[in-house]
Amino acid sequence: MDLEPADAHYRTRDHIDEYTSKCTGCGRCREVCPSYRHGGCDPLAVMRGELRRAFDCVGCGRCTKVCPHTDPKTVMLAAYSIVLDRPVSPDFYETGLNRPVEDHPARTELEPVWRGDDVYVMPGCIVRCMAPHLEYAMAVTLDAVGERGSVLPDFTCCMYPIQFGSMPDAERDAYRIRMGETASGREMVNMCAGCTEIMGRSGVACGHLIPFLHRRIGRLPRLERSVRVSLEPGCAAEDHLRGMEEVVRAMGCEPVGNEPGCCGKSSRNAAGPLMAERQAAAADADLIVVGCPMCLVKYDSVPGGKPVVYLAELVAAAHGDRSTLRYHGIPVDL
Repeated sequence: MDLEPADAHYRTRDHIDEYTSKCTGCGRCREVCPSYRHGGCDPLAVMRGELRRAFDCVGCGRCTKVCPHTDPKTVMLAAYSIVLDRPVSPDFYETGLNRPVEDHPARTELEPVWRGDDVYVMPGCIVRCMAPHLEYAMAVTLDAVGERGSVLPDFTCCMYPIQFGSMPDAERDAYRIRMGETASGREMVNMCAGCTEIMGRSGVACGHLIPFLHRRIGRLPRLERSVRVSLEPGCAAEDHLRGMEEVVRAMGCEPVGNEPGCCGKSSRNAAGPLMAERQAAAADADLIVVGCPMCLVKYDSVPGGKPVVYLAELVAAAHGDRSTLRYHGIPVDL
């Protein structure tokens, strides 16, 4: 099996100097970094060799989007991995997932109904470990748009999380390439855009849910009433914002027009202020719609926060199945 990734220059710890040497010090990365605004990560300092300043990086990738010379995001994640020096968790070697599988009532109360294997779904670790009701919503979504699908057999973590920075690149590529081979040429769809990005770095085509639905926009069901929605595709899926707007409009929703941003993830300094910004931006909406499972977990845990649904839940609700909404901490009225 050929384990050479499509982007042969994509490396982590071993090639960090290759990326930093191309930095011109323009500071664009610092200007757009949401964590830096709140006393967190300083991408420019990291590019100049201060690796510890990567602490509190939220992995949004905005630094790389504005950099004309190199790939600061890769450096941030590699530096963060070096600073934390976190080993791969035992959970991965036991289950293939990057975290423990949490108790959740949906595991016994909801049984996803998969209709075939024309499309393979890669749920990701957050869904499988923390929010299994989203897997049910995804099965309903495929049914709603007339696709026969199932979960990719023996999928594992995509190896994106920081802990996997301690693994050799070839070993991480091997896991992703194996998953691509398991699909045997069938279409693959990710529930997490971070998974989509990192799979693509290894030459494995596994698209995100937003473009998957946009290609089937004529088949989408419509909600019984119009809902004003604030859209948060997730950091790695911000390029799909326009497509997400068209998808929710096709279901009868009215986007209220805020610019998307980062939920803060697990940042020590930036998480609170960033989430406060997102809640303020959604002030005119009835509902926040997210394209990222981690965002769902974070938004749904904000005391007094706006109701939130993952995009597949919105499709499922429009299709007449609101089963997953009872697992939300913040009540959802759809």
